[in-house]
Amino acid sequence: MSYTVKQENFHLPPVRLAVKNEIPMAGGLGSSAAAIVAGVKLASAIAGKRISDEAVLRHAVAIEGHADNVAAALLGGLVITLVRADGSVAAVKKRWPKLLRIVAITPGMSLETSVARAVLPKTVERGDAAHNLQRAALLVAALEERRYELLWDAMQDRLHQRFRERLIPGLSEILADTRVPGLLGIALSGAGPSVIAVVAERPEEIGKMIARHFERHALESTVRQLGVDHEGLAITERHNPRT
Repeated sequence: MSYTVKQENFHLPPVRLAVKNEIPMAGGLGSSAAAIVAGVKLASAIAGKRISDEAVLRHAVAIEGHADNVAAALLGGLVITLVRADGSVAAVKKRWPKLLRIVAITPGMSLETSVARAVLPKTVERGDAAHNLQRAALLVAALEERRYELLWDAMQDRLHQRFRERLIPGLSEILADTRVPGLLGIALSGAGPSVIAVVAERPEEIGKMIARHFERHALESTVRQLGVDHEGLAITERHNPRT
């Protein structure tokens, strides 16, 4: 909150916070981005000042370093972002298809983002960059046109997963071509170690199937069947009538 207070010249009274966080830390599921967005918005709420989504994004990106996770935490849904040279953020929110659910499988290990980033090469091959650019565009088009059979191809990666496989036991087997009915796409979630699967059916069975790969490496996993939130960040104010 302190960054936002300084940037916006807010005045905050003394405050005590009790935080309940259901997003695992260092799991590749955006816990830091969610906390940052909550902190920025909470600063404005406590100060009694309105703050625009554009300002929230600008402050959150300045703290987090990139826009993808913070924009999704703020807006919900499927979000495409870019950061301009002046630090402002453009974010476009699209609806996620109701048919598609997300299964997140988190192995019982910790992987710091700094460690996961350190194994990435300093430069990438032109062909690998083109590969991922094509698939990023295809992912949005496939979702828009309900061409869900293309999601498997759209979620293939050459920029980070193969380098991080040695950090996460079982990941290479999970990312291999193990297509089963109902499983539309699979990927490492952020820097890992969580894996996310896009499914149309059989989420419980698919989650257990993926978790077994981790179990073969003595890693117990937490499997989460997730819907996609379309509301984004919301603040609910409650008053204790006794105070």
